Amino acid sequence: MGSASKELSQDEQVLLAAMQWHAVVARGEVDWDGFTSWLEQAPGHRQIYNDVALLDQRLATHRVALQQRYANPAPSRHRWVWSLAAAAAVLLGMTLWLGWQQMPFLGPATQNYQAEAGSRQIALKDGSNIVLAPGSRLRVRGRHQDLLELTGSAYFDVPHDPGRALTIRAGGYMVRDIGTRFEVFGAQNAMKVAVGDGELIVDLPGNPDGMRVTAGHRLLITGTPPVAEYASIPADDVGAWQSGRLVLRGEPLSLVVAQIGLYAGVKVSVEPAIASRRFSGVLAIGEKSQLAAHLADIMGLAVRPQGDGVQLVAVGAAH
Repeated sequence: MGSASKELSQDEQVLLAAMQWHAVVARGEVDWDGFTSWLEQAPGHRQIYNDVALLDQRLATHRVALQQRYANPAPSRHRWVWSLAAAAAVLLGMTLWLGWQQMPFLGPATQNYQAEAGSRQIALKDGSNIVLAPGSRLRVRGRHQDLLELTGSAYFDVPHDPGRALTIRAGGYMVRDIGTRFEVFGAQNAMKVAVGDGELIVDLPGNPDGMRVTAGHRLLITGTPPVAEYASIPADDVGAWQSGRLVLRGEPLSLVVAQIGLYAGVKVSVEPAIASRRFSGVLAIGEKSQLAAHLADIMGLAVRPQGDGVQLVAVGAAH
């Protein structure tokens, strides 16, 4: 990040840096190594960043209502309303900052979790419960345990706390949550989020406010450049893999094979020419190594060995 003005105090520079990091995270242009290093660089960086993100989320939630309520051709009244709103935002930011200054430094911490053949239960100190799917990895950073990095799939049950925002990085994207039940799958340049209760926000490139995902809905992000798809789903679909069922509804094969690879125990890929084909159905996770073959039978495809895994291909292309 660029250096702050010499006229700013050290504390003001920290607040400014938090605002700058939040802006680049929202644009999807963040240097993750640099961001993580800054969060763990000094006392309170993570907390003040979360305060900034939460304040921005609250302002974004009410922005449209304020614009509609106070829109008025009289310029003096328009300026007065927005000057008051700006002053309120500054005062709230100062309050958050002063509260942060009083927090003792407990030191950075990182925990790494991995689930092998079976799922793994993880409990965070804020009361959040996580079920990590087989073949998945989770890194929990910081003394507040509020910055998570997920590779694979996990189910989250997070207690509602307006004063804390949990942030999850998966598939190169960021999920922000303040209390809900949901599942996240993340792989290279792809993510799937499904919400069973409550709501969360996914930061997308070019969308400073993020995309809100509410209960009974799912968001898929795939491809380069990324394409986001929002759809309603039955609440029972969320985290169904915990009961041995992988429920898939109109998902591209590129995302499907990445998910079944967690349970199959081998890497599963798909021929690029058919990667965008869609699949809807329920797969039994207990089939493990037969998952790819079962999916191929359903879709009229073939399976061929590829390196240390298998690849789904169109019939006739298996040799």
